[in-house]
Amino acid sequence: MKKISLLAIVVLFASSCMQQQHPDYAKNLETAKKLFQLHELEDYDGQAALISKDIVAETSLYGSEKMGYDEFMANIKGYHMAFDNVKYTPEVWLPGSDTLGNLNGSVRTYGVWTGTQVQTKKELSLKGYWYFGFDEDGLLNAQGDYFDFGGMVDAVYPKNLVIVSLDIKEGKLDNVLEILNSEGGLPTTKAYDGCLSLEMTINENSNTIWVVGEWATNDHYAAYLKWRQTEDTVIGAMVPFLKGGADGINIVHPNTGYQSF
Repeated sequence: MKKISLLAIVVLFASSCMQQQHPDYAKNLETAKKLFQLHELEDYDGQAALISKDIVAETSLYGSEKMGYDEFMANIKGYHMAFDNVKYTPEVWLPGSDTLGNLNGSVRTYGVWTGTQVQTKKELSLKGYWYFGFDEDGLLNAQGDYFDFGGMVDAVYPKNLVIVSLDIKEGKLDNVLEILNSEGGLPTTKAYDGCLSLEMTINENSNTIWVVGEWATNDHYAAYLKWRQTEDTVIGAMVPFLKGGADGINIVHPNTGYQSF
């Protein structure tokens, strides 16, 4: 058997890969790059012209479902409004494949988005992975991303914080904690539409419980509070254990002008 040099094997493999490249990859790659460039320019109409009405998109938002065209375009508009001087720096562009590993003309990229959040003036530095699929007309019909969405929001976005204190009667702390930790208590609050995060801490010296929540908007919290006050029973169950009854609940809301240092 004749020996084949390592260099020859590498050349043959590279040649084979080049020959197997999907014929649409090159033009789809240019479209993907163009979409990113237009995003940097906040050219909404330019992006829309390259996107199929049949697009199916997925985001890195926890618990999110697949989006159609209207939601996807609203998402783009939201980023345009949220950031200035946005720029994508790719580390690599790669061809994509189907579930069987066959090259299908799709495009993948790893890289970093930078920019300035409009309200907080904080600088974005977001590493991630993005993929793009295209239809026979070369329009984007599939898009998805994988990055730390929650970390991005926590790092640079403004927060709608709601701070609640509960002044509790002596010896009744455990009673209130039992209510708050029950299924209908704070777990239900966390699951309510618009609640992004929820934390609780206890000051045993003053017999006070503090609950700090972050909400998507103040309106989301207002809707939640109205439900608790008019339809739910948790507040009523706690009142007998609070100093001054209902006056033992102090809600600081709405809050604006969020800053961190």
